[in-house]
Amino acid sequence: MPTLLTRYQVVGMLLLLCLNSGCSARLPECSSTFTTTWPNATEQIQQDISILTSVAFQGRKTATLGSQATQEYIITRFNQLGLKPWQTEFAIPFNFDHQFSTITGVNLVATIPAKIPSRRWRIITAHYDHLGQKGSTVFPGADDNASGVAGMLAIAKRWQKQTHLEDVNLMLVATDAEEPGLFGSYALVKLLQQDPNIEVELSVNLDMIGHPNRRRAIYMEGEKNLAQFDTIKVQLMRQTQLCIRTHRSSLLSGRLQKTDWLRASDHYPFHKAGYKWVYFGVPPHQQYHTEHDTIDTLDIDFIVAVAETVYQLLLIDKLTESP
Repeated sequence: MPTLLTRYQVVGMLLLLCLNSGCSARLPECSSTFTTTWPNATEQIQQDISILTSVAFQGRKTATLGSQATQEYIITRFNQLGLKPWQTEFAIPFNFDHQFSTITGVNLVATIPAKIPSRRWRIITAHYDHLGQKGSTVFPGADDNASGVAGMLAIAKRWQKQTHLEDVNLMLVATDAEEPGLFGSYALVKLLQQDPNIEVELSVNLDMIGHPNRRRAIYMEGEKNLAQFDTIKVQLMRQTQLCIRTHRSSLLSGRLQKTDWLRASDHYPFHKAGYKWVYFGVPPHQQYHTEHDTIDTLDIDFIVAVAETVYQLLLIDKLTESP
């Protein structure tokens, strides 16, 4: 263990190095004004969320008529974007046991194949299911997680135009049954493990990206899975001016609530399987899991900024360390 004098010496040396180098890796200041460049992204994201949260979709609970309507809409959007199914169809059913019943969920999986065939895959997940309807009360789930689905669709549209990574395949997965226990993500990971032609470089999970707190920051977990994260963070923040934070705590119902973010969403099955992952989301808010999680409470410009940030992340060639 170094002595106190040694610690002071180390700190002094670091400060001197910073002064001499101009601190070129210093993070830019966080701003409440974002820089977004995607044409028509705001309008399309607004439309997607508006439809996904409409009464006709009945809160998108797994294995309901509302869920079926949601699947049909997302598949229509996949087709509009010219995406390709991973398997025979976009819809990939799976069974899971929950509350003494066996339930069938449906993941929706689309791909944008690499221009140069390869085993390199990057994956975006965003669960489309929500709490459904209780009596006459519909839980629209605008932030949780129509926002993530809309952001994923916006990234898919943009990715088709990129020419930087011609040997990287992109998979886009609208997962089902996240709310009752991450069942869709577990089913997806099982299939990925069985496919020898897929080498998953990174999985990016989008879950609740539309309702920023007063800091107007997007929160990120899994940064340890990225190579040279500090450099990447600076690069991403300079691109959109969106503030990225990596430690979470929030006030909910007047008490400090701490969440196990590792197990909180669809990135956890990827973690358990040993895949590299990152998770983007906002802390829980007063509308979370209530009937008041509606589109009018969202910041659409913020969603666009998050989508652009994730897109820029996925464009980085060497994202993770080699195993």
